Amino acid sequence: MEGAELIVVARPSASLRARRGGSEVLSLSGEDVRGLARLVGDTVRLVPLFGNEERLIARAASEAAEAGKGGPDLSVFYRVEAPADRLEEIAETLRNQESVEAAYVKPPAEPPFLNDEVPPDAEEAPPATPNFVASQVYLGTAPAGIEAHWAQTQPGGRGNGIRIIDIEGAWRFDHEDLTQVQGGVVGGVQSADIRWRNHGTAVIGVFGGDDNTFGITGIVPMSNTRAISIFGPGQGSAKAIRDAADLLTAGDIILIELHRPGPRHNFQSRDDQRGYIAVEWWEDDWTAIRYATNKGVIVVEAAGNGAENLDDGIYALRPANFPATWTNPFNRANRDCGAVVVDAGAPPAGTHGRDHGPDRSRLDFSNFSACVDAQGWGREVTTAGYGVLQGGSDENLWYTDRFSGTSSASPIVVGAVAAMQGNRKAKGQALYTPAQVRSKLRTSGSPQTDAPGRPATQRIGNRPNLKTLLGFVKPVKEIIKDKEFKEGKEKVEIKEQLEKQVDKQFDKPVEKPVEKQVEKGLEKTRVVGGFGSSVPQAGSVEGRLFALESAITQIAHFISGELRPDLSQGALSGEADAAQGLDAAGASAKAAKDNK
Repeated sequence: MEGAELIVVARPSASLRARRGGSEVLSLSGEDVRGLARLVGDTVRLVPLFGNEERLIARAASEAAEAGKGGPDLSVFYRVEAPADRLEEIAETLRNQESVEAAYVKPPAEPPFLNDEVPPDAEEAPPATPNFVASQVYLGTAPAGIEAHWAQTQPGGRGNGIRIIDIEGAWRFDHEDLTQVQGGVVGGVQSADIRWRNHGTAVIGVFGGDDNTFGITGIVPMSNTRAISIFGPGQGSAKAIRDAADLLTAGDIILIELHRPGPRHNFQSRDDQRGYIAVEWWEDDWTAIRYATNKGVIVVEAAGNGAENLDDGIYALRPANFPATWTNPFNRANRDCGAVVVDAGAPPAGTHGRDHGPDRSRLDFSNFSACVDAQGWGREVTTAGYGVLQGGSDENLWYTDRFSGTSSASPIVVGAVAAMQGNRKAKGQALYTPAQVRSKLRTSGSPQTDAPGRPATQRIGNRPNLKTLLGFVKPVKEIIKDKEFKEGKEKVEIKEQLEKQVDKQFDKPVEKPVEKQVEKGLEKTRVVGGFGSSVPQAGSVEGRLFALESAITQIAHFISGELRPDLSQGALSGEADAAQGLDAAGASAKAAKDNK
């Protein structure tokens, strides 16, 4: 696939400026840029990656003053436009320039779906497309699904008022199931490659498919969906991310449906995608994502299909052609772009008659890492495109039930986030920030499971559950806290009820020493005279204990099973010494009184 990019990071002190479409270069600080100026010309152009430098600097200053903090410096990034076969040679020359901090060639970005899709069905589609929603098990009840059907019955749970921009290569927005609330392609030039077109169509179908009586239905069919291509003059993944951020507002969503060959196999493209990783590892992409999340835009990013442990030390090794300030972004202790990173989990066994391992376990191709925030279905996703489930000669009628990879997982998470944000908007509540969305996904949902050779310690995160995300069902941690609070409250209430009942049984309240004896020894004291013996005299210690037993019996229905004392004879039969001690104490007290 097309799309290698040569990225240049200028030294901030050089104050580089590109003029005349990148065919001229100058330094506002007076640094020597003659070598750089000789390099650029008609066939080699140095173009500001994110737009005019002066505007970027002015805008950054304004946003920093408004927010009270600075963001990443976009003005130092450039893209070289030159023949593809010269990019490495030009990069080497650029790295020898005083004004250049770094120059690196990014391998082409690819869609993170598995290359095992079957060809489209040659049989023509029927006059009316059947309803395939029953095949979209991921819409259903948890843990198999994400509770999308339920969320669609809640205010805003269909994504109302939330805007989503998908970043990749191509789409088919005139597909029969992608006609409602779709904004089309708003940036870049679509690739003519049908692999990109099928991919983009499938992605948008997962979260944005129309709600009608045929085909598929998206998780959030009322969200507004648009797309930006990474292809076209001056375009690329980082610029597409930045452009998307400028078209959105806080709480909206960017989906990055890309991955790249990483250092494991020397950045080489491979059919099996081994070693492919999330795009944030490259400096310009990280900076663009950070720009978006600083604005409050939620960025959801595919982790990649490279079967890689992103915590491995290889990802902490800075390539020689990267900026000296670069650190491994997969280790969020170093730095954090703020994206929600998504991996691929197995669907329930037997879905569409196929088995990929235990439900919610890591699929063998999926990357894994402590930096991964959530998982979605990585196999058996029913959506638009590809023509496997319904084919024929008209692409606008194509559907599949085999969409896969972190490609299929990521739009499922996007749909969950959009439903959550739409619900908050409908309730008049503030939309969640990127950090809050990430926290919600990490602390709720259906947990990852083990698979043979792929334990849950290889983190891909939880599968979202919209009932917990929308607050209908509390996450486990909150339930435990509530249970602890309730039990604590219950104990206080029981103690108060016991005291009232005991006060009723006697002429005067139980004095403190006796109260302590009762609280300490309820489960340890044999009730002499109980369970079939004659009723003891009311004035004796035995009588007081018998009365207390009667009080407990009367209010036993208020006491939960785990708190209720065991007053059975078997439970108490070994406690004669305690009863004898109380008998002796009673006799001694009586003798002392008589002597008086």
